[in-house]
Amino acid sequence: MRFLIAPDAFKGTLTAAQAAEAIAAGIHHIIPTAEIETLPLADGGEGTLDVLTAHLAHESNLVTDYKYVIYTDNDGEVVALIESARHLGLILPDMQALDVPGRGSGALGDCIRERLDAGIRRFVIGLGGSATNDAGLGLLAALGLRSFDGQGRKVSPDLRGVLLVNALDASGMDARLEHCCFTVLCDVDAPLYGTDGATYTFGPQKGLSADDLEPVDQAMERFAHLAETAFGHSVNKLPGSGAAGGLGFAFALLGGDLVSGADYVIEKAGMAERLKGVDWVVTGEGRSDAQTLAGKLPVKVATLARAAGVRMALISGSVDRTTMPELEKRFDRIISAQPDGIPDDPALKQAKSLLVDAAMEFGRIIG
Repeated sequence: MRFLIAPDAFKGTLTAAQAAEAIAAGIHHIIPTAEIETLPLADGGEGTLDVLTAHLAHESNLVTDYKYVIYTDNDGEVVALIESARHLGLILPDMQALDVPGRGSGALGDCIRERLDAGIRRFVIGLGGSATNDAGLGLLAALGLRSFDGQGRKVSPDLRGVLLVNALDASGMDARLEHCCFTVLCDVDAPLYGTDGATYTFGPQKGLSADDLEPVDQAMERFAHLAETAFGHSVNKLPGSGAAGGLGFAFALLGGDLVSGADYVIEKAGMAERLKGVDWVVTGEGRSDAQTLAGKLPVKVATLARAAGVRMALISGSVDRTTMPELEKRFDRIISAQPDGIPDDPALKQAKSLLVDAAMEFGRIIG
């Protein structure tokens, strides 16, 4: 029996490669004769830089750094690959030290500006896993946008600034941006605002309270209209504009091409070719819930595998039971690694062993 193990990272616990190894170990324990290939994947969020770098080994002039990778592509273009989670991630101490209104996306803008100084004009940006919800105000401010409140005072480049902004001036935007190409890998297809937008969908996991959601969402809508007037085009309804707390919106204002991060990584990893002769594809993530159904990697993997006639299994750290009916339409087997009755914190500390156990359970079910 042949297996392709193609998970995302299990946020805050296991990289995609570590998760793939744990799942493979569990299956091998129950089915020793299994033929297993691991294919760690990502969707634009945490782990995207590592996964894509592994598939860039053939590219020339590869330069790696913790926060970005530089390479020359087949067309001779120098490209900067940047993962927003490395600059703005929920797990970063610098972000955790700030309250949510004080978190801005300026660090990502600083990184882009530094790469502009180095002569780079082509970028691949992974969005996802950010601690910010500032609609990209910090990013745009780092690249030259000026923002003011109702009294003409400059506002801070963060969510607090979004709540106060009354006027924007884009005349000082870095002129080099006009010659840039941004391919933006979105981990979700959410719009910027509305009940299915960035704030209502992802704000709570970043620390916004239930009482915060409506005023913040309204501020995002107001900021969007100001920004679209300043930049001359409307992009807030684009799928992915709500990714990474609205960074997708900001990049769209800059002319960026918002694409599915999962589809992009799957294509770069050559997954379609690897499905030949495979009996089962196993994917997974830290938690599968309603966000999974909004363009996350496991569903994208399932779509490709199903089209090839390959059976699909989902083994995640935990699974939201309310989404089971929809998930069951896409997966032949669904297993949660977190046993009933074990709280989140202890489960996270045992992530690897619990994932091996879950893969063993899967092996017993199908073996």
